[in-house]
Amino acid sequence: MFHAHILNARNPNHVSLGAGYRDAISLSNQASLAMEAGQIDKSIKIHRRALSLKLRLFSETSLEASITYNGLGTALIRAGRFDEAEEFLQKAFNVREPDGPREDAADTRDTIAALREAQGRFEEAREMRLKGSEKNEIMCGNYKCGINRLYALTELKACSACKSVFYCCKKCQAEDWKARHKPLCKAHTSGESTSEPIDETLGEASIYHEDDCYVKGRCRF
Repeated sequence: MFHAHILNARNPNHVSLGAGYRDAISLSNQASLAMEAGQIDKSIKIHRRALSLKLRLFSETSLEASITYNGLGTALIRAGRFDEAEEFLQKAFNVREPDGPREDAADTRDTIAALREAQGRFEEAREMRLKGSEKNEIMCGNYKCGINRLYALTELKACSACKSVFYCCKKCQAEDWKARHKPLCKAHTSGESTSEPIDETLGEASIYHEDDCYVKGRCRF
């Protein structure tokens, strides 16, 4: 459910900004790689350096700053620093939700929903993810999903235990259960079935076949 951004220093809209922006991009890339390597404190420190550079070049409400707000919020969740994560994710949401690229807005909604899960606020997590349902703009809840596209609600399946997180396929559900969702979900359901939850079908568009993911008959792996 958390979705990393690797930035491109060759973006023509940013070339004119020179070395400062290239340095910020490089730092953002390093922070994302540190996060993937499990070096959370290092990732947080590098994200803060990237944000400092960006705010010299862009406003606090810029899309460029929102990328780092989101990345920093994600790392702070992983560090268990929920109040700080809330601050930066709300800033990202305020920029991305009204005017940002739709994938970025969905990314931030899903990250905020992950924060709500970590806080034990599962109904709020579900509500946040479902904000994208009217426009078919929901992301798979697995941070390491190899597809990272937007889905209609009918293309996804919910965790049958908490019903607060949605997945594009059984493989993604299993990965997220092991990597993140299991202790949160089990604590929330408190004494209900402790076995791995069976996915709940939300529509007929998604068809599972063993460990492969199919959407409308098309293999996605």
